Amino acid sequence: MGFSDSHHFRKLIAGCCMVVGPLLALAAFIVSPAIKSGSAAQVAEVARHQDRFLLSMLLSLAAVALVIGATLGLMHMLRERMVTQGNVGGGLALIGLVATTAQLGAQLTAWPMVSDGVQAADISTFHSLTHDAATMIPLFIVPWLAVIGFAALALGLYRARAVDWWMAAMLALGALGITLAGPVASVAVGIVGAALFLVGSGSIGMLVLRESDADWEHTPEYHGMRPAAGMG
Repeated sequence: MGFSDSHHFRKLIAGCCMVVGPLLALAAFIVSPAIKSGSAAQVAEVARHQDRFLLSMLLSLAAVALVIGATLGLMHMLRERMVTQGNVGGGLALIGLVATTAQLGAQLTAWPMVSDGVQAADISTFHSLTHDAATMIPLFIVPWLAVIGFAALALGLYRARAVDWWMAAMLALGALGITLAGPVASVAVGIVGAALFLVGSGSIGMLVLRESDADWEHTPEYHGMRPAAGMG
């Protein structure tokens, strides 16, 4: 496996994170209970599907951890061409992903709350957590930086001719769909977003896994590049 070779090992980890992270995100949305817009309805939904909720949250946390690794890999691919977009986009994506981890941790508090049934105090606490400005900004607004970050990374990868246009498009649209699932209270939107993200990030990850260590150190132009309509 080349674990003693630091260059090969970094390539292996980056490629695996690009594939497995989005796959876990898709699995998390598939097993997730319905997302509700009201605090009382959401807590009640968690109480009805406690095991599914816990599994979804744990899969989501694992997914974010791996996508952080994938983001570092994408930044590495732009370290020689489109450096600014790689650094800015990657930085924003990382900040958003860290905030997403905090958001998931906050949402996970609903699981022990309902272990003895739904209480009025549980709903009040969960509502304060998800609607007070002090928590809404870091937990529900800052994660949107990840969407901007992945859009910048996707554009940089395309302009650097490191990936094909559809890979970049799926990466950006997937990040948007995943983040949009909560505000629109739709698991279906999350599934579609995670699937698109898997197509984009997973395709890039397979490129990374298949390329040589020399190509990983100096990302080559993507030979199968086909300009999108109006982007030639």
